[in-house]
Amino acid sequence: MLRFCLLFFLLMFLPGNAQELPPVVNYGAGEYEGGNQNWMISQGPDKKMYVANNAGLFQFDGEHWVLYEVPGKTALRSVLASGENIYTGAYMEFGYWKPQGSGRLQYVSLKDSVSSGLLDGEQFWDIKEVDDHVIFQSHQRLYSFNKRSGKVTSIVTERNISNLFSVRDRIYYQEAEKGLFVIENGVGKPFVSNEKINNKNIIGLFPYSSDKMLAVTRDDGLFIITGNQWEALPIGNYPMEVSFFSALYLRDGSLALGSIGNGLYVLTLEGKLKYHLMQPTLLNNTLLSVMEDEEGNIWGALDNGISVINKESPFRVFVDIFGKIGTVYCSIVVDDIMYLGTNQGLYHKNDDAEEPYQLVPGTTGQVWSLNYIDGKLYAGHDRGTFLINGKDADLIWDTLGTWTVSEFGDGILQGHYNGMSYLDTDSSNTTSNYLENFDLSVHHMVVENDSIVWISHYHRGVFQIELDSSYSKIEEIRNFEVKGNSGLVPQIFRFEDDIYYSTEEAVYRYDKGKNEFLPDNELNRLTRENNRVSSASTVLDDGSWWTFGFDNLFYVTRDPFEQKLIRREIPMPLENRNIGKGFENISLIEENRYLVGTNNGYIEFSLPLEKEVEPGHLLLNSIGVSSKREDLEYRSLGVSDLNLASGVNNITFNYSIPNYQGLSRKEYSTRLVNYSSSWSHWDQTGTTKYENLPPGSYTFEVKGRINGKESNVLRYRFSIAKPWYYSTLALISYFLLFILGLVVIHYSYRRRHRKIILEREKNLRMKNLEAEQQIIRLQKENLEKDMAEKNGQLAASTMSLIKKNEFLSNLKEELKGAESPKVKGVIKTIDNELREEDNWKMFKEAFKNADKEFFDKIKARHPELTSNDLRLCAYLRLNLSSKEIAPLINISVKSVEIKRYRLRKKMNLPREVNLTDYIIEL
Repeated sequence: MLRFCLLFFLLMFLPGNAQELPPVVNYGAGEYEGGNQNWMISQGPDKKMYVANNAGLFQFDGEHWVLYEVPGKTALRSVLASGENIYTGAYMEFGYWKPQGSGRLQYVSLKDSVSSGLLDGEQFWDIKEVDDHVIFQSHQRLYSFNKRSGKVTSIVTERNISNLFSVRDRIYYQEAEKGLFVIENGVGKPFVSNEKINNKNIIGLFPYSSDKMLAVTRDDGLFIITGNQWEALPIGNYPMEVSFFSALYLRDGSLALGSIGNGLYVLTLEGKLKYHLMQPTLLNNTLLSVMEDEEGNIWGALDNGISVINKESPFRVFVDIFGKIGTVYCSIVVDDIMYLGTNQGLYHKNDDAEEPYQLVPGTTGQVWSLNYIDGKLYAGHDRGTFLINGKDADLIWDTLGTWTVSEFGDGILQGHYNGMSYLDTDSSNTTSNYLENFDLSVHHMVVENDSIVWISHYHRGVFQIELDSSYSKIEEIRNFEVKGNSGLVPQIFRFEDDIYYSTEEAVYRYDKGKNEFLPDNELNRLTRENNRVSSASTVLDDGSWWTFGFDNLFYVTRDPFEQKLIRREIPMPLENRNIGKGFENISLIEENRYLVGTNNGYIEFSLPLEKEVEPGHLLLNSIGVSSKREDLEYRSLGVSDLNLASGVNNITFNYSIPNYQGLSRKEYSTRLVNYSSSWSHWDQTGTTKYENLPPGSYTFEVKGRINGKESNVLRYRFSIAKPWYYSTLALISYFLLFILGLVVIHYSYRRRHRKIILEREKNLRMKNLEAEQQIIRLQKENLEKDMAEKNGQLAASTMSLIKKNEFLSNLKEELKGAESPKVKGVIKTIDNELREEDNWKMFKEAFKNADKEFFDKIKARHPELTSNDLRLCAYLRLNLSSKEIAPLINISVKSVEIKRYRLRKKMNLPREVNLTDYIIEL
């Protein structure tokens, strides 16, 4: 969660002042999205914070700010969290908030419980609790709410009630110009008269000893109340010139004083001013109220914003707000003087003195290292090497910059931007020359003995250099390639007589037997999971080795009893250190006291840490669900299994660890069982959203950690119902419909198949019929052709017969007059040839072959016809004329006509019907 203003170490109250103070976290109005003024702060049993703000009641769980507006949306002036309820007072309104199963708060107003009603313009400025009674204070009245009975009674109805106090289960209040009162048996009674108080405005009243109370006034200092006696408590360093608006007697015996326009003072009753915080450390210099939470943090409700002072933090921090000092690259304490080497020069002040840092004259520029060698302090500078004498500096090497200085032989060996040099400090000759044959930058250097030096170079790797006896040139140089990602610059260092170099990924130890660096070593095994931010490594004078991770500082020491290396960590996230990669640094400034340089100051701590940050208890704060394009609806946190409708498939989880330490990183990881089996990457949002989840049963799991220490795991089960079209009944219906569909398809297929078969059979029959018709047609044509041929033959035979008979008849007529027997014989022969029966038999057989069914048809239609009639019909069917028929039947033409006439009558043919045509068409 991004903070609008995270000033966890803005701890200088004036330019140049060197005040190492607790971390401070600031929340501006843009962060919590409310009004500027915050009047009072209280903490609930679940460690959530509640703030009375001009916009309403704010709930803060460490990650999320939630605003609850009071009726009328008036400014909230007071708040008290007690048990599950949060009591608030506002303009013309007071009551309490009850948490619902969803984690949301619901307001219960008490103003209507006042039988006489509220006074016009009444505002409630304070709330205190005694036993089962909650007391609400306005300037005109005190109201008591009985938590058991729910009744509200007016217990004080005096004007000008200025303040309300709760001490040892008793309620006190001050009335202007009347003094201090105590409530006994529901009635206000005088306790300390105004003649003794003398109109001093009391802003705080606290238990001081078994029978005394400590009274803090706005403008007149501290007083002790014994019985009803009032006497001043003078303490040193009390800022009498400052007007205070709020006060709190802290659990450690210190007094926190919130001023009007001059910030926060924290001092002991012995007169020691622990610290004084004001802008820009705080967002605003007016503190309307001060409270202390369970972890000992001081919360300041400011006239503009909220500030949290981590009073119990083991860290003390200093920030160069105005850029007077800059980035701290190195530090050291020598002869009770604290030196800081920065990107702007060398600064100093008396250690443990609250005084501004001063620039050592002549040292303006980059100070890369501070090296205390043989009772002398040397500073590696971008202008060369300085010898520091108290608050003065002498430039003893005036050339291109010096990175580092190490003891070597009878003098010092210097690592420069472009080589190395040796300076004999025991000789009166302080001149120095570069070593021959070497011009690489020497940022890090380790002296192994009087002739061998190890250096690390950001491009070329690690070098083992052997110098000649005069320390003027290099006799031998060996180069070792750096393995893996060096992290800008591989860091060479010496730990317990072994030479190492470190990268971001691993630590390598020099194996003399194999003459190579190997990752198989205890340091690497202890720190391989550290997730280092760079290769920076430091071995301090106490024998500890330090390296820098994203969330922590790591250090390794040897256990004095078990004689094994032990790794420990110091919670200090990277964003709090905020320094250039490769320039991370830590110094041992006195026994067990350490200083870590940052981009704009430093952080101090001592080992062992007085109070380490605990993993914290993870809270699930709210669960919001919604369907598509709808607002969130909050659901109960207490149910074991949440059942959601099918369309409600968007769900949001809010969770947090209520930890308010500035130098800590809270992170969260989640997973949704049955949706994703792996945990998410650690992040700081405190919110997880799932959209368009498919139907099913899920378990949401979330875990948190602070600076790498994991908290408990929370689980929440929920399910999303299947839509109606996925229900069991619907699925059964789908199955039945599917079976029915298969049946319909089957029968439709069969019907279609049968139809196709029938169509094919019909087509086949039609084709067969067509073929048969074609055959019949062909047969008919053949028959007709055959008949035509036979008819032709018959006609030809008939014509031949007719001609023969005509010839014979003519011949007979010519021979009739002859009397010759031969002629008579010939006539007789002619008569035999002209006999009708013989001709008819021959003709009949030929006619039947030509037209087989004619006689059957005509007999069927005209059964009365005789054989002679049938003979005439046969001749007529051949379309023979009467003249042609006459010779065939050996009669005259006239006789043929008579026969035809008779035949018509037998057939009953109408006159208009031609006999020949009728017989032919038959």
